[in-house]
Amino acid sequence: MGAGCEHRSRSGSPDGPTTEEGPTPKHVSWDVQFTMSEAGRSRAVLKASRMEQYRTGDSTYSVWRSMNDTARVRVYLFDEQGDSSATVTADSLVFQDRKGILDAYRNVVVVTKSKKRLTTEHLTWEQDDRKIRTKRFVRIRTPTEVVQGNGLVADEDLETYQLGRFSAEVEVNDEKGSSGDEN
Repeated sequence: MGAGCEHRSRSGSPDGPTTEEGPTPKHVSWDVQFTMSEAGRSRAVLKASRMEQYRTGDSTYSVWRSMNDTARVRVYLFDEQGDSSATVTADSLVFQDRKGILDAYRNVVVVTKSKKRLTTEHLTWEQDDRKIRTKRFVRIRTPTEVVQGNGLVADEDLETYQLGRFSAEVEVNDEKGSSGDEN
């Protein structure tokens, strides 16, 4: 596996060079893996085929992308003990390093070790409170139910979550059977 990096020098602009398309990245790297840790334990691992780092004013952020249709950007999340809690895949990510906030965009899928699967078009994960959030439509599938709604606040392992404007499909076994009597 190969990797690459490119450094772009700053122009006279305090926020870095810009083009008609927007700001120019300060650094560009290929086949990137970045590990975030707390107290010596992995907290999250980000992987992508391309990462662009930008500096604007008082903040730095990076944009993570896949460069083809088959590869997706991946984030592996770990709980406080260092065990895997969830895997996030998306078409692109924006990571604000000073704030510890990660935004996943387009075709976002979260899969937990308990086989819960969340799908949405945008999701925000915050390192400080270990929560994932979205204001968009979201669907969560478990082995026994499908719930969906607009808006979500959840633990990163999806063990507890709150959905806004939700609906659900729950499998119910009617063991008594129906007798046909309506009296």
